[in-house]
Amino acid sequence: MTKKAAEPNRNKPDTAPLNTTIVACGFETDIETPVLRWDQAGGLVCPNRRGRESLNHHKKELNEAPTCAPSHYKISNPTAAYEELKQTVYQFILHYDVCYTSRHCHEVLQNSSFKGSHFYLDLDGTLYQTCDLYWKTNTAPADDKLGNERAVHVEMANLSWQALSAESSLYHLKQDAYVLGKKGWKLRLPASRRSQLLQKSYQPVVARAFGERGYFSRRINGRQVRMWDYTEAQYQTLIRLCRGINRLLPRVQLKVPVDPESGRTPLDRLKNFAQFEGVLGHAHVQAGTTEGITCKYDPGSAFNWGRLRRALGRQSSR
Repeated sequence: MTKKAAEPNRNKPDTAPLNTTIVACGFETDIETPVLRWDQAGGLVCPNRRGRESLNHHKKELNEAPTCAPSHYKISNPTAAYEELKQTVYQFILHYDVCYTSRHCHEVLQNSSFKGSHFYLDLDGTLYQTCDLYWKTNTAPADDKLGNERAVHVEMANLSWQALSAESSLYHLKQDAYVLGKKGWKLRLPASRRSQLLQKSYQPVVARAFGERGYFSRRINGRQVRMWDYTEAQYQTLIRLCRGINRLLPRVQLKVPVDPESGRTPLDRLKNFAQFEGVLGHAHVQAGTTEGITCKYDPGSAFNWGRLRRALGRQSSR
């Protein structure tokens, strides 16, 4: 992170027409793509944030207490808190939200008593930051039940296998959610969900397709996961977000897991999942091998790990 970004931005006008910064303990960095933050008009507030047990600049009752009013979530010493956070957080976890849009995802998380996410990444590439990265969100406990302490999270809009009518147990679709058009496979986005996009006219077309069927199918943590890809806008924003998180939290390295034999990113849970410093999928840290922990498969079979790996410019072995 540059020296300019390493200091709190106290002179930015409140009426800035378009925010492009993400924030940790009040310290900002510009990721050069639209970000709608919780502290701005129209922003989405994390419904269930918690305090990280390893940090010491908040009221300790916020660590595992039921969700409190927003006014309770105060950082007593932002500069000292930021230094602690940089030593504590070293993983960025990618998720699919199994929802049509980010606002749809937010509705689902609001109905939970404990779930949340630091970021939502919408179909049109709009990024929502829901709380300061200082706080913990209960998105991926991991198989050691310590995952949320060391991580920040993003929920990316994608229906996953729910997009296939034959597997749609949540939405009971009568037809597949994607249709092949002149520009590629496009999501049949209900009008009520389209209105939730920041860019109302955006056409959610997948970034790539697999053969004539369009969707990808790969086995992840014991389950065959069939899903269509994310949008080009989502990939572009995600790459910028990864770089921004690395500038704010340098222990989150610009690398993804790579199998030294195949040269590809494995999809199953990693053996060293708790030690890896970088960008991971939910499936990499959580296969449900611990009592009370469910098995996960996101960001799924369609996610282009090779593209992200090349964009970040670094590789890592398992």
